[in-house]
Formats: sequence, structure tokens, C-alpha cells
Amino acid sequence: MPSTAQSTANKENAKLSTGPRTAEGQRASSLNAVRHGLTSQLVVFPGEDVAPYEKFRADLTRELRPQGTIEHMLADNIVNTQWRIERAVKAEANTLALGHFDAVPPLIAAIEEPDRRSALVEAIAWETREKGLRNIQRHEARLQRQLVKLLAEFREQQKRRKAFLDEAVEVKQFHDFNNMPFDSRDFGFDFTATEIQTEINRRKRLLQRI
Repeated sequence: MPSTAQSTANKENAKLSTGPRTAEGQRASSLNAVRHGLTSQLVVFPGEDVAPYEKFRADLTRELRPQGTIEHMLADNIVNTQWRIERAVKAEANTLALGHFDAVPPLIAAIEEPDRRSALVEAIAWETREKGLRNIQRHEARLQRQLVKLLAEFREQQKRRKAFLDEAVEVKQFHDFNNMPFDSRDFGFDFTATEIQTEINRRKRLLQRI
């Protein structure tokens, strides 16, 4: 057990570690949270408009068309990872844009061509903020690898589901043809009889269009 002196010292040290107290210190602490947002579990930060994220999520989920719990989980991870990638791209662009608010060397400020002047200002911004930009690019690369892995896993899960559904359709059609009762649970299918019949009807409609 710690001695009385150690306990007293621990209590005093704790008083010194309660976080920033001044308004300036609290703002700096808040900025730290934003700087590390690429690795955070937060997708939308406090104070941000959630509507763009919700629209992005709805659009991408509709395109992925997940079915079942596992596919929905993977789809959510895909959405959030892609959102973070786009956040990283914006963070990189915004970091470079900050260079336009720095003091520009007179020789560069005197350049009349806007595109050339802007390119040189951006080059200076990269040089002065290289560490932060490298950090953003590293996180972006990690997220890109994660997205590729998630998409591959999602597609594989869809293939497995389709294979199981094909098998379920064949088994039900066999039972229907022979006037035999069919219960999908007896065969270990995750699909209900209604879902299987819906798929059978869909395939019939497709054949009628040929």
C-alpha cells in the first residue's frame, strides 16, 4: 500500500492533471480532437451538420443493397470508412489552403499570374506543414486499405448468400413439384419460406421477359 506521503503526493498531482482550464487551453484541446478525427470512432463531430452524412449513408447503402445482419454491418463499416477517406482528402486540401493566409515572400507575392502564384504558395504550405500532411496521407492510405478489405469481404458474403439462396430455391421447388411440405428451418436456411418464394417469383418474371 502507498504511504501517507505517497497518497498525498498522488492527490496533489491529480489536481494538476484536470485538463485545460483557460478558454485558450480548452480550444487547443478541442482542436486536438479534430486533428485526430481520422482515427476517431466519431463519424460526425459535435457541431457538424449530420444531414450530409445521413444522405451519403443512405445513397451508398442503397447502392450496396445489403441483406441480413452481417451484410448490413459490413455496409455500415464501408460507409463510415469511405466517409473518413473523404474527410482526409478535405483535411489535406484545407491544410494546404491555410498557406494562402500565411505571410507570402515578396518575390512570390509580386507574381502576376494567379495560377503560378497559387502553386508556389501551396508548395511553401507543403514545406511548412509537411509533418501534418504526411500524417493525413498515412491515415488516408490506411483507410483505403481497410476499405478494399471491407469491400472484398462484403462481396464474398453476398456470394455466399446467393449460393445459399440458389440452394434454397432448388429445394423448395423440388418439394413443391412433389407436393411435399417445406420448412426452410429443416434445412438450416436463414431464409423464410416467403423470402424463398419471392425469389422464385422474381426469377419467373425474368424468364417471362426473355
